[in-house]
Amino acid sequence: MIYLSLAIGLILIIFLSFTTCGLWVKYVHGKMMRGFLFPGTMVHELSHAFVCLITGTTIKELNLFTTDSTGIKYDKPKIPFLFDFAIATAPFFGCAFFIFFISKLLGNPIHLDDTFPKEIHFTLKGLFDLLQQLLDTVWITFNSFKKQLHIKDIRHIMFMVTLIIFTVSIAPHKQDIKLLVLGFTIISLILFFLDKAGIHVLKYAGWKYFIRELWQITTLIISVLTTLLFITLVIMGFIRAYRLTFGHKGTSK
Repeated sequence: MIYLSLAIGLILIIFLSFTTCGLWVKYVHGKMMRGFLFPGTMVHELSHAFVCLITGTTIKELNLFTTDSTGIKYDKPKIPFLFDFAIATAPFFGCAFFIFFISKLLGNPIHLDDTFPKEIHFTLKGLFDLLQQLLDTVWITFNSFKKQLHIKDIRHIMFMVTLIIFTVSIAPHKQDIKLLVLGFTIISLILFFLDKAGIHVLKYAGWKYFIRELWQITTLIISVLTTLLFITLVIMGFIRAYRLTFGHKGTSK
């Protein structure tokens, strides 16, 4: 069930990052936002460009100084859908790699649980159990992060800033969302049924390590994005309440 759990987690990241980044771009000063997110924006667009190069897709335009959908433009890939999906999903793995790399560089300041989800039956109840396990894992990850975070430790501050920049920068371009959801779903189902058919690719150490790290970083990113989106919505609520209460004061006759 790890593959279906990962697919659901990755799809959650798509919508959480897209919503959070959209709100930040819309309601925060543009130049300040571009400056703060620039490292993530650069990795996002260069990830697209890198996969374009290895798939032989011609890049027509590349702009690293933007937070909208005009960052990169490229010709139609030689193998539709497959290469389209690879190019669209590149920023997730690019940003996730930088989170992983910086965490290792800082000596893994936050240690998280990497236990795989328990095996469940492929039924409607099993689907709800799967969602419950994912939410439980995200909650455990959030609590572990909160307990281990030390504001006075510069490594922890650097890691926290890294998480904020690169998780928000995962946000896909609007036109890629449908492709990403469909692609992650198809891949997870293929791997799931291969596993059910007795072809256990998790027996290979390299693949198991990759999936374990991907599972851990997926739950971490969901925890961070959920927290950021919640804080963003709360702040927006207070600002709107203030404007409604005091914004038109003195205009009445």
